[in-house]
Amino acid sequence: MEKSKKRFQGASKVKANSKGITLVALVITIIIIIILAVVAISFAFGDNGLIKRAEDAGKYYANDTAYTEGSITNVESYINDILEGTGGNSSGGSTTEDGVPIPAGFYYVGGTKEEGVVISDNPADENKGTSHSVAENELVGNQFVWIPVEDDSLFQRYDSYMNGELFAGVTDMCSEPYAGGYANEEQEFNEMKASVLANNGFYVGRYEAGTTNPNRNEESGIEDKVLVQQGKNVYNYVGWNNSETDAMNDETGGAVELAKNFDTANGYTSVTSTLIYGVQWDAIMNFIDPKYATENCDASSFVRDSSGKGWYEQSSPTVTGSNENYAVKNIYDLGGNVFEWTMETIEVEDNTYRVFRGRQL
Repeated sequence: MEKSKKRFQGASKVKANSKGITLVALVITIIIIIILAVVAISFAFGDNGLIKRAEDAGKYYANDTAYTEGSITNVESYINDILEGTGGNSSGGSTTEDGVPIPAGFYYVGGTKEEGVVISDNPADENKGTSHSVAENELVGNQFVWIPVEDDSLFQRYDSYMNGELFAGVTDMCSEPYAGGYANEEQEFNEMKASVLANNGFYVGRYEAGTTNPNRNEESGIEDKVLVQQGKNVYNYVGWNNSETDAMNDETGGAVELAKNFDTANGYTSVTSTLIYGVQWDAIMNFIDPKYATENCDASSFVRDSSGKGWYEQSSPTVTGSNENYAVKNIYDLGGNVFEWTMETIEVEDNTYRVFRGRQL
């Protein structure tokens, strides 16, 4: 297995085709692609309405055509939803909970914006609550947790911690989106960012991606169905892309393709799914501990040192969400020895590597 000589947030960087990585899994994020109709047109046209925020975002990224077009598309969808009386989740209930948007086809499970709003794609989970016991014994759908991003200036990548120590300067070594990536990589990044800023946040899988297959190995590929639920086998033995490929611009056969197809595989129409970006990972860390953005987390902070909080055994993977002590902000399996592929890249000695996060040594 080839590794770079630099590591951060307990994160090693390895080439996309590294076959030696056997415990890499993935976090799937979903972003809202239709701005939700809430209660009145004034919500869109007011001084602090969605259109005003979209205009501000457009000005901030005035030189980014893809970003601007994505913002306009979202605003048009928002207006159409209001005028046509559509929007909201398919249960006919409120389109928001504690100020958090609930996409069409999803259901509020429990939680607050501060502690983490949880949603599910199964109506049987509606209003069941967020306790570990409920999740283990009653919830049946794929679940996601809202990550608020209410200050646009904080949606950026930060220098991170490894084993309790800040690894300064690593942000300058990394890049996102990767200029040499696959054909639509930059466009997809801009669309993701436009959605996050317009909606003031995004959803992340509540659990490590899992599967009902207990026997995954290096030959398993990406045919197993992905489940974001408690008590599933960890979806391991998956590369960033096809392990037989040596190209950093190949998006097929690995975590990227698996994550991007998750929405279609589940019939979602109001959101789109992606492999997590480095900037989203840092947004999660900052949600867990706001001191993360100041690079001054306390020694006891989860984002400073998560050793022992998310451990998976290679020979017999622990099931997702196995320990309530691994949960923070209603999100499980972020720490310990869990390698999470991201869209981020790093340059080391004239070589480019994809970055994965979450590893504590």
